[in-house]
Amino acid sequence: MKQSNSLKKKFTIGILLMMLPVGITSMAPATIYDPSGVWDYEVEMGEGTMTGEIKITKDEDDYQVSVETEQYGTLELESVELKGNDLTANIDMQGATIEFKFEFDKNSMSGTVSTPDGNLDITAKRRDK
Repeated sequence: MKQSNSLKKKFTIGILLMMLPVGITSMAPATIYDPSGVWDYEVEMGEGTMTGEIKITKDEDDYQVSVETEQYGTLELESVELKGNDLTANIDMQGATIEFKFEFDKNSMSGTVSTPDGNLDITAKRRDK
């Protein structure tokens, strides 16, 4: 009987030792995506393609986003939130809320600008530093 208990303990210790590397690997911190930089964007509209630049900067844990437009000048977005690779923000323009939703994939971005008149698709590429 003592031999059986000893064998069980050795087996249990062996299993724990085999699982240890898996546990340590899964505890490695996840890489957090940082969309900071200057992005050249395009928005397809009924009247043609609108182009400009989006500047994303990080101040400690918060992001600031500004969108350069020919028609409205520089728009400073509000309520900026980054979750994983998705960024959301909005701005109040002439009494209407415009919502921005961006999904980043390394140096590319695609998303939607939601306006009272409908949704517009937006794409962008990050400039090299």
